[in-house]
Parts: sequence; C-alpha cells; structure tokens
Amino acid sequence: MRRSNKKRLIPLALALVLAMVGAALAVPAITVNVQQVGGGSNTDAKIDTTTAAINWDISGTTITGATITLDQGPGVDSTWDLYITLDDDNVIHVNGNIGASDTTITVSSGINIDLTQNYIKSVSLVIAGNQVNT
Repeated sequence: MRRSNKKRLIPLALALVLAMVGAALAVPAITVNVQQVGGGSNTDAKIDTTTAAINWDISGTTITGATITLDQGPGVDSTWDLYITLDDDNVIHVNGNIGASDTTITVSSGINIDLTQNYIKSVSLVIAGNQVNT
C-alpha cells in the first residue's frame, strides 16, 4: 500500500472505532426483577396506634354515636372500621378515613342502639387492618 492510502485509512479507522464506542454507550442497561406469583408479602401496614378509648354519645336510652380517642395517630393515612357486637350477636359496622396524625375519630351516624333492648357485648376497632386495644 502506498503511504498516502495508509494516511487515509487511519482517520477512517479512528472514525469507525469512535462510532462503535458511541453506539455502545448509547445502549441503556435494563434490569428486570421477577417475583414468583404469590411470593409477595400479604401483611397489613404497621400502625403506631396501640390503644383507644371510646366515649359514647347517648340520647335518652339510645346510643347515637361515639368519640374514639387514640393514644397516638396511626402514622399512615388509612381507613378505620368499628365493629360493635350486641348481645343478640348482631354486629354494627361503621367505617371511615383517618389521617396519619389524627388522634380522634368521631362517629356521628350509623350507630343507633336502644339500651332498653340490647347491650354491647364487645367492641373492636381496626385501623389499616390492625386491631387496636379498646
């Protein structure tokens, strides 16, 4: 090969190498993590609330509502469920939403218990799937 042809090949080879390096850098790396079906966790969210006190709203001989005071907010925005089991095993269920730092739940509707005919057998408060001591 003549010397002038070699001089032409050097820039061409350098351009080819730079093009290949540039193309290699432009390819993104994609990582895929695969989890077996059913392999996930099915646990409830951890909440900070451990105890609650319930003050009943009474009109005559009928419980019409309740104010629930929590020892501390649940720590997460969530839902709450209040289950009131009566002596005849009927269950009254009311629910609502609660903010992460809320320490009071007011139940103003959904409860109408005539105390001359029923008494409360048990009360359960569930926040974010976790039962709270009442």
